[in-house]
This record gives sequence, C-alpha cells and structure tokens, in this order.
Amino acid sequence: MTSTLSARASKRSTRKFLEPSAIAEAIAIERHIVLAGYQALTHYSSTFGLTEHLVREIDDAARRHQAIVSQLRRMHADALAAESISSAHKEALAALGLLEPSRAEAVGVTPPRPVQVCHIIQSHPGRLGDPASRAIVSLAFLLVAVHALTDPTNCGTASPSLNLVPPPLHRDRALLEKVLVHAVAAFDEASTTELTGYICEASASFAGWSTETQRGLSVLRYNPHSLRSSCRSVGLGEVDARIVG
Repeated sequence: MTSTLSARASKRSTRKFLEPSAIAEAIAIERHIVLAGYQALTHYSSTFGLTEHLVREIDDAARRHQAIVSQLRRMHADALAAESISSAHKEALAALGLLEPSRAEAVGVTPPRPVQVCHIIQSHPGRLGDPASRAIVSLAFLLVAVHALTDPTNCGTASPSLNLVPPPLHRDRALLEKVLVHAVAAFDEASTTELTGYICEASASFAGWSTETQRGLSVLRYNPHSLRSSCRSVGLGEVDARIVG
C-alpha cells in the first residue's frame, strides 16, 4: 500500500518539460512561416484584395508574433540552462540562429518539415520571377500553421515547464478567415486553384511533422478539422477532402 501511494505521489510530483528542440522548432515555424506569411500579406495586399483596416490587423498580428518569438527565445534559454548542452547541440542551435555566432559555429541542420516544403515550393524555377505566386504559397502555409501551432507563452507559465495545455491561435484563425474572404473574392479561378493546391501541400507537411514530433511535449497540435471548417467558411469547400489528417 505504501509503495503504491509513493508511486502515485511520484507521478504527481513529476514535472514535464518542453524540450529545447521543441521550442526551437516552434521558433523556426514562427519566423519562417507565420511572420513571413504576414509580411507577404502586407507587401502584396492588393493581390489579396485587402483593405487598409485589415492590413492594420495583420500588422498587429505580426507584432504579436514577434513578441511570441522573443518569449520563446527566453523559454529556450531557460530550457537550455536546465540541461547539459553538448557542443554538437550548440552547433545545431547556432545554425538555427538561436545562439550568437561567437558561442558556436553554424553547421547545417534540418529545419522542421513545413519550413523545408515551403522553401522548396517557393524556390521552384517557375516561381522565382513571380512574387505574387510566392505570396500565395506563404498565405497557404500561414493558414495551415495557425491551425497547427499553439502559443506556450500564453498558458499561465512562460517557462520551460509546460504543465498547462497552451491555447490554439484562435485570433490568428479568425484573422486568416477574414483575409481569405477577401482573397477568394479577388482571385481568378487559376489563383484560387493554386491556393487550394498549396493548402493541401502545406497540410501534408504539417501532418507529417505532427507524426514525427510525437515525443514528449510539443507546441504542435495540428487540427485538420478546424482547417477544413475555415476553408469551407470562406468558400474553399472543394479543398475539404484533400486536406491531410
């Protein structure tokens, strides 16, 4: 009986931690997909038929995510301080821009799958001279990202210990729905088809990444159901069956 109670007490007292690698992945997604996506929307607002008021909302969202990245960096530093860091790990972090160059040499590391896929699509020779097409890619990946990421800086504890489930990015989801309403109205059939195709590719990359990162705690909770609902609500129902997950 005593041993059983001790085991239960031990389980209750065990604190789970968000690993530095999981925080680093979140930072990469925030920087290369979320912030890059919002930047594309403001730079090509006319392409998406966005109003000045909506652009201001996008600017506010970008500032909010810049603050999230700053907080994630502090959380990352806390997490690193809590464990012994090997020189190889430091090199990987430096390559992601998470350490000053003077503290470690940059070496090649593999970014999260969605970042890789987005980069590959945008780097296609046929899109290099077409910034509007690359902006559509950015919008598609941004849309899927806000249905995959959570905000661990807004869960009552901005520390490496993640004992509370971080909330989804509800404000961003609502904003992207408004953006898509304008974009769908402004697009011709070819652009709409292009957007839905990229949404499907983005969903596949996040679904695959979600499977790969099922270790320990993560800021990733890819939700294909909410993604489908958002697409249907803005008139992109044809993409429903092709969204992965």
